[in-house]
This record gives sequence, structure tokens and C-alpha cells, in this order.
Amino acid sequence: MSNTAVRHSARVQAAAPGTQQRRRYHHGDLPRALIDAALTLTLKQGPGSYTLTDLCRVVGVSATAPYRHFESLDQVLAEGAREGFVQLDEKIAGSFRGADWQAQLASCLGDYLVFIRTNPARAMIMFQTRAQTVAEPHFNPTLPLDLPAPRNATEAAVYGCWRAGFATFARYAEVLARALADSPLAPAMAPQPRALETALALYTIMHGVAAQWLQRALPDDWLDRDGHKAFEMIVLPWALGMAAQLSPPGPRTQPQVSLALKKTTDAATSDSDSGLASPTRRPARRRGREAR
Repeated sequence: MSNTAVRHSARVQAAAPGTQQRRRYHHGDLPRALIDAALTLTLKQGPGSYTLTDLCRVVGVSATAPYRHFESLDQVLAEGAREGFVQLDEKIAGSFRGADWQAQLASCLGDYLVFIRTNPARAMIMFQTRAQTVAEPHFNPTLPLDLPAPRNATEAAVYGCWRAGFATFARYAEVLARALADSPLAPAMAPQPRALETALALYTIMHGVAAQWLQRALPDDWLDRDGHKAFEMIVLPWALGMAAQLSPPGPRTQPQVSLALKKTTDAATSDSDSGLASPTRRPARRRGREAR
């Protein structure tokens, strides 16, 4: 073959999309591509419905290519979940905005639900996917996380994901304590053990709303307008009831909805175009025989 033909063959090979793609992965793009493929399949098929080979098929690489970076599917998912907790931590750091404690609680719930709604696949990996090769303990976010030394890369990734989740909860509890310091709920935020229990109670309520929506068991309007309906129907009654329970002995005055929150709610209600557009929802798949 002539030198001209050799040079032409090299140029054609370099221009081939598959060749360029594989070369980029070799230089570090494959981990990102595999995590993105996991997000895609999670949203399309649901968590726990695919293998590492399926991710390779989506990305367009051989079944052995991922092992340069990941030793298991659990490691891929753990890294994807860890990224999600980091993003959620950044979101929570800016939460609890408003003129009073009720408005700040509303902003906290709104930020959390906006994160879930705009990152449904990420949320499914974070909260609905269990590691298949690492034993998962029964977590208690109010206690320190005590984990053994990892024995392999998968355990290191999974433990890192769990630590990121605990760090996110700790951030949320810290910001919540500051937001409620001058509110009727302040007695529920001291001492520290009780503050963590109160934070866990509120987090459980918020996450319950999110989990129901992810399972397609809650209408979209519960997450519209930054979750105002969920706040008014669930979080606010809980907060007002706890505030009344914590009030000093003597004639009790039922806490009222704050003016700042009422203005925020009225403004959101009057603006029919506000909030996030409802994402395309796949119809729930029928399971078993149809009801007769």
C-alpha cells in the first residue's frame, strides 16, 4: 500500500464516530457515560431493572470496558447517588428563606421537592436502589455513622455514598435549627438529640411526599408551585400542632398561619403559570390479571 493510501486510511479511521467515542472513554469519559446511562435506564425502566452489560450497550462499548473504572454495577450506582447527595446538600444550604419560620419551612420543602422533581432518576438511585453486593444496615441519621474499613472499590463507593447522605442530613438539621431558633418550635430544637429527632421527623414527612410522587401515587399538583399544596396539607398542620403542644402552660392560643407565608401562598396561587412544568409521566404498567 502506498504512503498516500496509508495516510488516507488513518484519516478515515480517526474520523469514525465509534473510534472517537472509544478514544474519549479511554481518556476518562467512560465513568461519566456509564453513570448517565444508569440515570437514563432508571428513568425509562425503573431502579434495579438493568445490569452493567446493559449500560455498556447503551453507551456503545464492550462488556469489559467498564472494568477499567468500575468493578461492579453497585459501584456505578453508588457514585451516581453520591453525586446526587452532593447536589442536594448544595440545595439545602440555600434553603429556609423567608421573613419568618413558616415561610422558611415552606422554602425548605419547596427546594427539596424541586430537586426530586427535576432529578427523578437521580432520586430513584439515591433512595430506591439497594446495593446488591454490600449489606445495608438499618440507618439512624440521628446517630454517628460507624462503618468498617472497605474491602474493595465497591464497598468504598457505597460507604462514600452513605456518608454523603448522612452529611446532607446533618446540613439540613443544622440549617433547620437556625431557622427555628426564634420560633414556637424552638423548644423542639434543643438539646441536640431532640433537634435531630425533630429534623428527622420533618425530613420523613418531606421525603414521604417525594417518595409517593416517585411511585406515581401522588398527583403532580402536590409538587406544583414549589410544593405549596404539600406544605399546606401536611407540613404546616404538623408544625402548627407541634408549636401548640410546645407552648407554655396556661391558656393556649392556636398558632396562626403567618402573614409572610400567606402572601407567598396567595402570590403563587394567583400565578397559574408559575412553578415547574409537569414532566412526561409514563403510564403505570399493569401487573397481574385485570380486575374482573
